[in-house]
Amino acid sequence: MATLKLASSCIAAAAFAVTQSVGAVGLPNVSNVHTGKQLKEVNNLSAAIKGGTPDLLLRIRYEEVTDTIPAASPIAGTGKADLTSLRTVLGYTSARYNGFYGRIEFEATTHIGDKNALTLGDDLAFPPGPVGSRNAVGSSIIPDPKKVEFQQAYIGWRSATSGCTSAPGGCNGATTVKAGRQEIIYDNHRWVGTISWRQNFQSFDAVRIDNTSINNLNISYAYIDKVNRTFGPASPFNKWLMNSSSLINVSYKLPIGMLVGYGYLLDYDDNPRTPFPEGEGVGPGITNFDSDTWGLRFVGKHKLSDGLTILSELEFANQKPTGDAGPTLSDNNYYNVEFGAAFNLGGTPIIVKAGQEVLEGNGVNALQTPLATFHAFNGWADKFIGPAGGTATPVGGLEDTTVTMIIKGLVGKSKLVVVYHDFQANISTPSGIENYGEEWNALLAKPFSKNVMGAIKYANFSDGGDGFTFDTEKIWVLAQYKFK
Repeated sequence: MATLKLASSCIAAAAFAVTQSVGAVGLPNVSNVHTGKQLKEVNNLSAAIKGGTPDLLLRIRYEEVTDTIPAASPIAGTGKADLTSLRTVLGYTSARYNGFYGRIEFEATTHIGDKNALTLGDDLAFPPGPVGSRNAVGSSIIPDPKKVEFQQAYIGWRSATSGCTSAPGGCNGATTVKAGRQEIIYDNHRWVGTISWRQNFQSFDAVRIDNTSINNLNISYAYIDKVNRTFGPASPFNKWLMNSSSLINVSYKLPIGMLVGYGYLLDYDDNPRTPFPEGEGVGPGITNFDSDTWGLRFVGKHKLSDGLTILSELEFANQKPTGDAGPTLSDNNYYNVEFGAAFNLGGTPIIVKAGQEVLEGNGVNALQTPLATFHAFNGWADKFIGPAGGTATPVGGLEDTTVTMIIKGLVGKSKLVVVYHDFQANISTPSGIENYGEEWNALLAKPFSKNVMGAIKYANFSDGGDGFTFDTEKIWVLAQYKFK
Protein backbone atom coordinates (compact mmCIF):
# COMPACT_ATOMS: atom_id res chain seq x y z
CA MET A 1 0.00 0.00 0.00
CA ALA A 2 1.05 3.51 -0.74
CA THR A 3 0.47 5.13 2.64
CA LEU A 4 3.44 6.49 4.60
CA LYS A 5 4.84 8.88 2.02
CA LEU A 6 1.32 9.94 1.10
CA ALA A 7 0.69 11.16 4.64
CA SER A 8 3.70 13.47 4.61
CA SER A 9 2.72 14.70 1.16
CA CYS A 10 -0.80 15.56 2.32
CA ILE A 11 0.70 17.82 4.98
CA ALA A 12 2.83 19.53 2.36
CA ALA A 13 -0.20 19.89 0.12
CA ALA A 14 -2.30 22.14 2.29
CA ALA A 15 -2.42 24.76 -0.45
CA PHE A 16 -2.28 22.38 -3.38
CA ALA A 17 -4.02 23.07 -6.69
CA VAL A 18 -4.66 21.11 -9.83
CA THR A 19 -5.03 21.72 -13.52
CA GLN A 20 -8.48 21.96 -14.99
CA SER A 21 -7.82 18.60 -16.67
CA VAL A 22 -7.47 16.78 -13.34
CA GLY A 23 -10.80 15.05 -13.87
CA ALA A 24 -9.27 13.21 -16.81
CA VAL A 25 -12.39 11.10 -17.17
CA GLY A 26 -14.34 11.84 -20.31
CA LEU A 27 -12.56 15.16 -20.61
CA PRO A 28 -14.92 17.98 -21.56
CA ASN A 29 -15.29 18.63 -25.26
CA VAL A 30 -13.07 21.38 -26.63
CA SER A 31 -14.35 23.59 -29.43
CA ASN A 32 -12.44 22.84 -32.62
CA VAL A 33 -12.13 26.50 -33.60
CA HIS A 34 -11.00 29.86 -32.22
CA THR A 35 -9.61 28.49 -28.97
CA GLY A 36 -8.20 31.04 -26.53
CA LYS A 37 -9.18 34.50 -25.39
CA GLN A 38 -10.64 37.13 -27.69
CA LEU A 39 -7.64 39.37 -28.32
CA LYS A 40 -7.98 43.13 -28.67
CA GLU A 41 -7.00 44.86 -31.93
CA VAL A 42 -4.58 47.81 -31.66
CA ASN A 43 -3.27 50.45 -34.07
CA ASN A 44 0.44 49.58 -34.36
CA LEU A 45 2.96 46.80 -33.83
CA SER A 46 4.52 48.36 -30.75
CA ALA A 47 1.14 48.55 -29.05
CA ALA A 48 0.46 44.91 -29.96
CA ILE A 49 3.68 43.77 -28.30
CA LYS A 50 3.30 45.95 -25.23
CA GLY A 51 -0.44 45.41 -24.90
CA GLY A 52 -0.35 41.64 -24.53
CA THR A 53 -1.27 39.40 -21.61
CA PRO A 54 1.18 37.38 -19.45
CA ASP A 55 0.20 34.15 -17.74
CA LEU A 56 1.76 31.85 -15.15
CA LEU A 57 0.97 28.31 -14.08
CA LEU A 58 2.57 26.34 -11.24
CA ARG A 59 1.60 22.71 -10.72
CA ILE A 60 3.23 20.57 -8.06
CA ARG A 61 2.51 16.86 -7.78
CA TYR A 62 3.50 13.93 -5.62
CA GLU A 63 3.01 10.56 -7.32
CA GLU A 64 3.53 7.12 -5.82
CA VAL A 65 3.36 3.82 -7.73
CA THR A 66 3.22 0.27 -6.38
CA ASP A 67 3.47 -2.57 -8.91
CA THR A 68 3.01 -6.13 -7.65
CA ILE A 69 5.60 -7.86 -9.84
CA PRO A 70 6.16 -11.67 -9.75
CA ALA A 71 9.67 -12.85 -8.85
CA ALA A 72 10.08 -14.51 -12.25
CA SER A 73 9.45 -11.29 -14.15
CA PRO A 74 12.41 -9.68 -16.00
CA ILE A 75 11.62 -6.45 -14.09
CA ALA A 76 11.28 -8.07 -10.65
CA GLY A 77 12.38 -5.75 -7.87
CA THR A 78 11.36 -2.56 -9.71
CA GLY A 79 7.81 -2.30 -8.39
CA LYS A 80 8.10 0.92 -6.39
CA ALA A 81 8.39 4.53 -7.45
CA ASP A 82 7.70 7.98 -6.04
CA LEU A 83 8.39 11.43 -7.38
CA THR A 84 7.59 15.01 -6.46
CA SER A 85 7.72 17.31 -9.47
CA LEU A 86 6.89 20.90 -10.32
CA ARG A 87 5.56 22.14 -13.65
CA THR A 88 6.20 25.81 -14.38
CA VAL A 89 4.66 27.54 -17.39
CA LEU A 90 5.29 31.18 -18.21
CA GLY A 91 3.57 32.56 -21.29
CA TYR A 92 2.83 35.79 -23.10
CA THR A 93 0.21 36.48 -25.80
CA SER A 94 0.37 39.76 -27.69
CA ALA A 95 -2.55 41.89 -28.77
CA ARG A 96 -3.55 41.90 -32.47
CA TYR A 97 -2.25 44.26 -35.15
CA ASN A 98 -3.87 43.97 -38.58
CA GLY A 99 -5.21 40.65 -37.35
CA PHE A 100 -1.77 39.24 -36.43
CA TYR A 101 -0.70 38.22 -32.95
CA GLY A 102 1.90 35.99 -31.34
CA ARG A 103 2.30 33.64 -28.40
CA ILE A 104 5.39 32.33 -26.67
CA GLU A 105 5.24 29.84 -23.81
CA PHE A 106 8.12 28.52 -21.71
CA GLU A 107 7.69 25.19 -19.89
CA ALA A 108 9.93 23.59 -17.26
CA THR A 109 9.63 20.43 -15.18
CA THR A 110 11.82 20.15 -12.09
CA HIS A 111 12.17 17.46 -9.45
CA ILE A 112 11.85 18.21 -5.76
CA GLY A 113 13.84 15.88 -3.53
CA ASP A 114 15.12 12.48 -4.63
CA LYS A 115 14.13 10.90 -7.94
CA ASN A 116 12.96 7.36 -7.24
CA ALA A 117 11.43 6.54 -10.61
CA LEU A 118 12.21 5.69 -14.22
CA THR A 119 11.14 8.99 -15.79
CA LEU A 120 11.86 7.96 -19.43
CA GLY A 121 14.10 11.00 -19.90
CA ASP A 122 17.89 10.71 -19.78
CA ASP A 123 17.50 7.53 -17.70
CA LEU A 124 16.20 5.69 -20.81
CA ALA A 125 18.75 4.61 -23.39
CA PHE A 126 19.22 2.15 -26.28
CA PRO A 127 20.79 -0.18 -25.42
CA PRO A 128 19.57 -1.48 -23.01
CA GLY A 129 16.03 -0.26 -23.81
CA PRO A 130 12.98 0.16 -21.53
CA VAL A 131 13.37 -3.11 -19.58
CA GLY A 132 17.12 -2.76 -19.09
CA SER A 133 16.81 0.91 -18.21
CA ARG A 134 14.12 0.12 -15.64
CA ASN A 135 16.34 -2.49 -14.03
CA ALA A 136 19.28 -0.07 -13.99
CA VAL A 137 17.18 2.57 -12.21
CA GLY A 138 15.50 -0.01 -9.97
CA SER A 139 12.11 1.71 -9.91
CA SER A 140 8.75 1.72 -11.60
CA ILE A 141 7.80 4.28 -14.26
CA ILE A 142 6.67 7.85 -13.60
CA PRO A 143 7.16 9.60 -16.97
CA ASP A 144 7.88 13.15 -15.75
CA PRO A 145 11.55 13.79 -16.62
CA LYS A 146 13.29 17.08 -16.04
CA LYS A 147 12.71 19.31 -19.02
CA VAL A 148 13.14 22.91 -20.09
CA GLU A 149 11.79 24.00 -23.48
CA PHE A 150 9.49 26.29 -25.40
CA GLN A 151 6.10 24.59 -25.26
CA GLN A 152 4.47 27.04 -27.69
CA ALA A 153 5.84 29.63 -30.08
CA TYR A 154 3.53 30.63 -32.92
CA ILE A 155 2.24 33.49 -35.01
CA GLY A 156 -1.52 33.73 -35.37
CA TRP A 157 -3.92 35.68 -37.53
CA ARG A 158 -7.65 36.22 -37.25
CA SER A 159 -9.76 37.76 -39.95
CA ALA A 160 -11.67 40.93 -39.23
CA THR A 161 -15.38 41.52 -39.40
CA SER A 162 -16.62 44.27 -41.68
CA GLY A 163 -16.31 47.71 -40.13
CA CYS A 164 -13.66 46.46 -37.70
CA THR A 165 -12.66 49.04 -35.09
CA SER A 166 -9.63 49.18 -32.81
CA ALA A 167 -11.41 47.91 -29.75
CA PRO A 168 -11.50 44.68 -27.76
CA GLY A 169 -13.57 42.12 -29.63
CA GLY A 170 -14.05 44.38 -32.63
CA CYS A 171 -12.14 42.30 -35.16
CA ASN A 172 -13.13 38.72 -34.48
CA GLY A 173 -13.88 37.31 -37.89
CA ALA A 174 -14.61 33.77 -39.03
CA THR A 175 -11.09 32.55 -39.94
CA THR A 176 -8.09 31.87 -37.70
CA VAL A 177 -4.61 30.72 -38.75
CA LYS A 178 -1.80 29.58 -36.44
CA ALA A 179 1.71 28.70 -37.64
CA GLY A 180 4.43 27.34 -35.37
CA ARG A 181 4.66 25.27 -32.21
CA GLN A 182 1.22 25.00 -30.64
CA GLU A 183 -1.07 22.85 -28.55
CA ILE A 184 -3.90 21.13 -30.43
CA ILE A 185 -6.93 19.49 -28.85
CA TYR A 186 -9.91 18.08 -30.72
CA ASP A 187 -13.16 17.10 -29.02
CA ASN A 188 -12.56 15.09 -25.80
CA HIS A 189 -8.80 14.43 -26.35
CA ARG A 190 -9.51 10.86 -27.52
CA TRP A 191 -7.63 11.20 -30.80
CA VAL A 192 -5.69 14.46 -30.49
CA GLY A 193 -4.69 16.10 -27.22
CA THR A 194 -1.92 17.60 -25.10
CA ILE A 195 -1.37 14.66 -22.68
CA SER A 196 -2.21 17.24 -20.04
CA TRP A 197 -1.98 14.81 -17.12
CA ARG A 198 1.80 14.60 -17.39
CA GLN A 199 3.94 17.52 -16.25
CA ASN A 200 5.36 17.91 -19.78
CA PHE A 201 2.57 18.61 -22.24
CA GLN A 202 2.51 17.46 -25.86
CA SER A 203 2.66 20.11 -28.58
CA PHE A 204 2.79 20.19 -32.38
CA ASP A 205 4.89 22.00 -34.95
CA ALA A 206 2.02 22.70 -37.29
CA VAL A 207 -0.08 25.06 -39.38
CA ARG A 208 -3.72 25.16 -38.32
CA ILE A 209 -6.67 26.84 -40.06
CA ASP A 210 -10.12 27.23 -38.47
CA ASN A 211 -13.30 28.64 -40.01
CA THR A 212 -16.84 29.37 -38.82
CA SER A 213 -18.27 31.22 -41.84
CA ILE A 214 -21.38 29.01 -41.99
CA ASN A 215 -23.73 29.22 -39.03
CA ASN A 216 -23.36 26.26 -36.61
CA LEU A 217 -20.58 24.71 -38.77
CA ASN A 218 -16.99 24.64 -37.48
CA ILE A 219 -14.18 23.50 -39.76
CA SER A 220 -10.59 22.89 -38.63
CA TYR A 221 -7.53 21.62 -40.49
CA ALA A 222 -3.96 21.16 -39.22
CA TYR A 223 -0.84 20.13 -41.12
CA ILE A 224 1.67 18.52 -38.74
CA ASP A 225 5.43 18.53 -39.28
CA LYS A 226 6.49 17.28 -35.83
CA VAL A 227 4.98 16.05 -32.56
CA ASN A 228 6.86 17.26 -29.48
CA ARG A 229 6.15 14.54 -26.95
CA THR A 230 6.22 14.56 -23.16
CA PHE A 231 9.68 13.12 -22.48
CA GLY A 232 11.99 16.02 -23.28
CA PRO A 233 15.05 16.33 -25.54
CA ALA A 234 17.19 13.94 -23.45
CA SER A 235 14.83 11.03 -24.21
CA PRO A 236 15.05 8.92 -27.38
CA PHE A 237 11.27 9.23 -27.57
CA ASN A 238 11.20 13.02 -27.36
CA LYS A 239 9.57 13.63 -30.76
CA TRP A 240 7.86 12.17 -33.79
CA LEU A 241 8.90 13.52 -37.16
CA MET A 242 5.95 13.44 -39.55
CA ASN A 243 5.56 13.21 -43.32
CA SER A 244 2.52 14.98 -44.81
CA SER A 245 0.30 14.33 -41.79
CA SER A 246 -3.08 16.06 -41.55
CA LEU A 247 -5.80 16.50 -38.92
CA ILE A 248 -9.34 17.28 -40.15
CA ASN A 249 -12.19 18.03 -37.75
CA VAL A 250 -15.63 19.30 -38.79
CA SER A 251 -18.47 19.83 -36.31
CA TYR A 252 -22.09 20.88 -36.75
CA LYS A 253 -24.35 22.02 -33.93
CA LEU A 254 -27.76 20.33 -34.06
CA PRO A 255 -30.79 21.13 -31.87
CA ILE A 256 -30.16 17.86 -30.00
CA GLY A 257 -26.38 17.97 -29.73
CA MET A 258 -23.09 18.19 -31.60
CA LEU A 259 -22.19 16.02 -34.60
CA VAL A 260 -18.48 15.74 -35.46
CA GLY A 261 -16.75 14.17 -38.45
CA TYR A 262 -12.99 13.74 -38.44
CA GLY A 263 -10.04 12.37 -40.36
CA TYR A 264 -6.61 11.92 -38.77
CA LEU A 265 -4.04 10.98 -41.42
CA LEU A 266 -0.68 10.10 -39.86
CA ASP A 267 2.59 9.29 -41.62
CA TYR A 268 5.65 8.91 -39.37
CA ASP A 269 9.27 9.39 -40.25
CA ASP A 270 11.85 7.01 -38.77
CA ASN A 271 13.30 7.75 -35.32
CA PRO A 272 17.10 7.55 -35.59
CA ARG A 273 17.53 7.44 -31.79
CA THR A 274 15.89 4.04 -31.36
CA PRO A 275 16.37 0.64 -33.03
CA PHE A 276 12.77 0.79 -34.29
CA PRO A 277 11.39 2.23 -37.51
CA GLU A 278 8.44 4.60 -37.24
CA GLY A 279 8.80 6.64 -34.09
CA GLU A 280 8.00 4.55 -31.03
CA GLY A 281 8.63 1.01 -32.10
CA VAL A 282 7.35 -2.26 -33.43
CA GLY A 283 6.52 -5.19 -31.18
CA PRO A 284 3.49 -7.03 -29.86
CA GLY A 285 0.53 -5.05 -31.13
CA ILE A 286 2.62 -3.05 -33.64
CA THR A 287 2.02 -0.09 -31.36
CA ASN A 288 2.81 2.72 -33.79
CA PHE A 289 2.25 2.77 -37.53
CA ASP A 290 1.16 4.99 -40.43
CA SER A 291 -2.64 5.15 -40.51
CA ASP A 292 -5.74 6.94 -41.78
CA THR A 293 -8.54 7.19 -39.21
CA TRP A 294 -11.98 8.45 -40.23
CA GLY A 295 -14.87 8.75 -37.80
CA LEU A 296 -18.17 10.23 -36.65
CA ARG A 297 -19.01 11.39 -33.14
CA PHE A 298 -22.24 12.62 -31.54
CA VAL A 299 -22.57 14.24 -28.12
CA GLY A 300 -26.12 14.93 -26.91
CA LYS A 301 -27.74 16.62 -23.94
CA HIS A 302 -31.53 16.53 -23.58
CA LYS A 303 -33.24 18.29 -20.69
CA LEU A 304 -36.33 16.33 -19.60
CA SER A 305 -37.15 18.57 -16.64
CA ASP A 306 -35.57 21.16 -14.35
CA GLY A 307 -33.93 18.40 -12.35
CA LEU A 308 -33.10 15.79 -15.00
CA THR A 309 -30.94 15.89 -18.13
CA ILE A 310 -30.18 12.87 -20.33
CA LEU A 311 -26.61 12.62 -21.63
CA SER A 312 -25.44 10.61 -24.63
CA GLU A 313 -22.20 9.97 -26.49
CA LEU A 314 -21.95 7.83 -29.64
CA GLU A 315 -18.86 7.39 -31.81
CA PHE A 316 -17.58 5.17 -34.61
CA ALA A 317 -14.25 5.24 -36.46
CA ASN A 318 -12.23 3.07 -38.81
CA GLN A 319 -8.44 2.98 -38.75
CA LYS A 320 -6.61 1.77 -41.85
CA PRO A 321 -2.85 1.10 -41.85
CA THR A 322 -1.19 3.06 -44.68
CA GLY A 323 2.21 4.03 -46.02
CA ASP A 324 4.94 1.68 -44.85
CA ALA A 325 2.84 0.16 -42.05
CA GLY A 326 3.48 -3.31 -43.47
CA PRO A 327 1.45 -5.80 -45.50
CA THR A 328 0.37 -7.94 -42.51
CA LEU A 329 -1.52 -5.10 -40.81
CA SER A 330 -5.23 -4.56 -41.48
CA ASP A 331 -8.18 -2.32 -40.57
CA ASN A 332 -9.72 -2.05 -37.12
CA ASN A 333 -12.80 -0.18 -35.90
CA TYR A 334 -13.50 1.99 -32.87
CA TYR A 335 -16.84 2.15 -31.06
CA ASN A 336 -17.95 4.20 -28.09
CA VAL A 337 -21.46 4.16 -26.61
CA GLU A 338 -22.23 5.98 -23.37
CA PHE A 339 -25.51 7.10 -21.77
CA GLY A 340 -26.09 8.91 -18.52
CA ALA A 341 -28.15 11.35 -16.52
CA ALA A 342 -27.50 14.56 -14.64
CA PHE A 343 -29.83 15.26 -11.71
CA ASN A 344 -30.04 16.78 -8.24
CA LEU A 345 -30.35 14.67 -5.11
CA GLY A 346 -31.14 16.69 -2.02
CA GLY A 347 -29.72 19.76 -3.74
CA THR A 348 -26.48 17.99 -4.71
CA PRO A 349 -25.67 17.79 -8.46
CA ILE A 350 -24.92 14.21 -9.54
CA ILE A 351 -23.97 12.67 -12.89
CA VAL A 352 -24.16 8.92 -13.49
CA LYS A 353 -22.95 7.37 -16.76
CA ALA A 354 -22.43 3.87 -18.14
CA GLY A 355 -20.83 2.89 -21.42
CA GLN A 356 -18.48 0.75 -23.41
CA GLU A 357 -15.51 1.75 -25.53
CA VAL A 358 -14.15 -0.78 -28.04
CA LEU A 359 -10.73 -0.60 -29.70
CA GLU A 360 -10.71 -3.54 -32.09
CA GLY A 361 -7.80 -5.91 -32.60
CA ASN A 362 -7.28 -8.61 -35.23
CA GLY A 363 -4.53 -10.73 -33.70
CA VAL A 364 -1.75 -8.91 -35.57
CA ASN A 365 -2.38 -5.24 -34.87
CA ALA A 366 -4.96 -3.23 -32.94
CA LEU A 367 -6.48 0.23 -33.18
CA GLN A 368 -4.20 2.83 -31.61
CA THR A 369 -4.63 6.50 -30.66
CA PRO A 370 -1.02 7.77 -30.56
CA LEU A 371 -1.81 11.52 -30.35
CA ALA A 372 -4.42 11.24 -27.59
CA THR A 373 -4.34 12.37 -23.98
CA PHE A 374 -4.01 8.71 -23.01
CA HIS A 375 -4.44 8.98 -19.26
CA ALA A 376 -8.02 10.17 -19.62
CA PHE A 377 -9.11 6.82 -21.07
CA ASN A 378 -8.96 3.13 -20.12
CA GLY A 379 -8.05 3.66 -16.49
CA TRP A 380 -5.70 5.98 -14.61
CA ALA A 381 -3.28 3.13 -13.87
CA ASP A 382 -2.23 3.50 -17.53
CA LYS A 383 -2.15 -0.22 -18.30
CA PHE A 384 -2.78 0.32 -22.00
CA ILE A 385 0.09 2.75 -22.54
CA GLY A 386 3.45 1.56 -23.86
CA PRO A 387 6.54 1.70 -21.62
CA ALA A 388 7.81 4.62 -23.66
CA GLY A 389 4.44 6.32 -24.03
CA GLY A 390 1.89 6.07 -26.79
CA THR A 391 -1.07 3.73 -26.86
CA ALA A 392 -0.39 0.02 -26.64
CA THR A 393 -3.74 -1.63 -27.33
CA PRO A 394 -3.09 -5.41 -27.24
CA VAL A 395 -3.44 -7.37 -30.50
CA GLY A 396 -6.67 -8.87 -29.13
CA GLY A 397 -8.20 -5.40 -28.91
CA LEU A 398 -9.87 -3.86 -25.88
CA GLU A 399 -13.44 -3.66 -24.60
CA ASP A 400 -13.59 -1.17 -21.73
CA THR A 401 -16.94 -1.19 -19.91
CA THR A 402 -17.30 1.69 -17.47
CA VAL A 403 -19.62 3.09 -14.81
CA THR A 404 -18.94 6.66 -13.71
CA MET A 405 -20.39 8.76 -10.90
CA ILE A 406 -19.61 12.46 -10.41
CA ILE A 407 -20.82 14.33 -7.32
CA LYS A 408 -20.38 18.07 -7.02
CA GLY A 409 -20.46 20.07 -3.80
CA LEU A 410 -19.76 17.38 -1.20
CA VAL A 411 -17.06 19.51 0.44
CA GLY A 412 -18.01 23.06 -0.38
CA LYS A 413 -17.22 23.74 -4.02
CA SER A 414 -15.68 20.39 -4.96
CA LYS A 415 -15.92 17.45 -7.34
CA LEU A 416 -15.82 13.75 -6.48
CA VAL A 417 -15.34 11.30 -9.37
CA VAL A 418 -15.57 7.50 -9.01
CA VAL A 419 -15.09 5.20 -12.02
CA TYR A 420 -15.18 1.44 -12.43
CA HIS A 421 -13.57 -0.25 -15.47
CA ASP A 422 -13.91 -3.83 -16.71
CA PHE A 423 -11.27 -4.65 -19.34
CA GLN A 424 -11.79 -7.54 -21.76
CA ALA A 425 -10.19 -8.57 -25.04
CA ASN A 426 -12.14 -7.88 -28.20
CA ILE A 427 -11.19 -11.23 -29.79
CA SER A 428 -9.52 -14.47 -28.69
CA THR A 429 -5.84 -14.84 -29.59
CA PRO A 430 -3.35 -17.72 -29.27
CA SER A 431 -1.99 -16.09 -26.10
CA GLY A 432 -5.23 -16.99 -24.31
CA ILE A 433 -5.45 -13.56 -22.68
CA GLU A 434 -9.10 -12.54 -22.69
CA ASN A 435 -9.67 -10.99 -19.25
CA TYR A 436 -7.27 -8.07 -18.82
CA GLY A 437 -8.59 -7.10 -15.41
CA GLU A 438 -10.60 -4.43 -13.64
CA GLU A 439 -9.85 -1.04 -12.15
CA TRP A 440 -11.26 1.45 -9.67
CA ASN A 441 -10.50 5.16 -9.96
CA ALA A 442 -11.34 7.95 -7.53
CA LEU A 443 -10.68 11.68 -7.51
CA LEU A 444 -11.51 14.50 -5.11
CA ALA A 445 -10.76 18.00 -6.45
CA LYS A 446 -11.49 21.29 -4.70
CA PRO A 447 -10.83 24.92 -5.64
CA PHE A 448 -9.63 27.13 -2.79
CA SER A 449 -9.82 30.39 -4.72
CA LYS A 450 -10.08 31.67 -8.28
CA ASN A 451 -6.43 30.78 -8.87
CA VAL A 452 -5.79 27.82 -6.57
CA MET A 453 -7.13 24.28 -6.65
CA GLY A 454 -6.18 21.01 -4.96
CA ALA A 455 -6.81 17.30 -5.51
CA ILE A 456 -6.15 13.76 -4.37
CA LYS A 457 -6.41 10.98 -6.94
CA TYR A 458 -6.25 7.17 -6.75
CA ALA A 459 -6.11 4.22 -9.15
CA ASN A 460 -6.21 0.50 -8.32
CA PHE A 461 -5.83 -2.05 -11.13
CA SER A 462 -6.32 -5.81 -10.55
CA ASP A 463 -5.08 -8.24 -13.18
CA GLY A 464 -7.70 -10.58 -14.63
CA GLY A 465 -5.66 -13.73 -14.03
CA ASP A 466 -4.90 -14.51 -17.69
CA GLY A 467 -1.35 -13.21 -17.44
CA PHE A 468 -1.88 -9.84 -19.10
CA THR A 469 0.14 -7.82 -16.57
CA PHE A 470 0.44 -7.26 -12.79
CA ASP A 471 -1.59 -5.44 -10.15
CA THR A 472 -0.88 -1.72 -9.81
CA GLU A 473 -1.82 0.96 -7.30
CA LYS A 474 -1.19 4.68 -7.81
CA ILE A 475 -1.78 7.71 -5.61
CA TRP A 476 -1.37 11.40 -6.46
CA VAL A 477 -1.53 14.54 -4.35
CA LEU A 478 -1.31 17.56 -6.57
CA ALA A 479 -1.84 21.25 -6.86
CA GLN A 480 -2.01 24.23 -9.17
CA TYR A 481 -1.74 27.97 -9.01
CA LYS A 482 -2.82 29.79 -12.14
CA PHE A 483 -2.54 33.48 -12.97
CA LYS A 484 -3.92 34.83 -16.20
